[in-house]
Amino acid sequence: MTAENGHGGRGLSSIAFALGLWATILGILNITCGIGGTAENKLKVVWAAYLSVGQLYPDLFTSDMVYRPMSDTVFMALSIGLMAWGGRCIHNSTEGGIVAWLQSVATCDSWLSLMSTKEAGGQMTAAMWCIVLGLGFYTYQSIVHWNWVDVGVYSVTASLLGFGVALMFAAKAEMEE
Repeated sequence: MTAENGHGGRGLSSIAFALGLWATILGILNITCGIGGTAENKLKVVWAAYLSVGQLYPDLFTSDMVYRPMSDTVFMALSIGLMAWGGRCIHNSTEGGIVAWLQSVATCDSWLSLMSTKEAGGQMTAAMWCIVLGLGFYTYQSIVHWNWVDVGVYSVTASLLGFGVALMFAAKAEMEE
């Protein structure tokens, strides 16, 4: 994974790291207290059924919170592996390693555009608000309704994040011209 600009596929690595981190958090929550159902009636996701669309196990959710080695272990290994691969690629492609990358994400100029269109323009402001609203919507819905794997919540979140990322790329391309 090398690119002409010397960043070595940092975008793909960042996506892999973020998805791996998110999946790891979901896996830990699922093992400890279940991530499906409602706040009153928590259900555990059976990853083997969920990811195979019911081919490996008939039920997507189960009420017993039993650890399933072939489901939970495989999902956690895949998610940690994805996060580790993304983190290693980021570390290798960033001067200063993954710590410098995390600092650059936290101190990115794009965050300033949340409060003002003067910093990066209207497109970047709209992009950052779409991203913040998407992440906030997913987190709020998941905590309040305790259903971290709701397809409806995913669709709204994916739409907001997709528009946010697309607007961000458009704004950055406009700034480079």
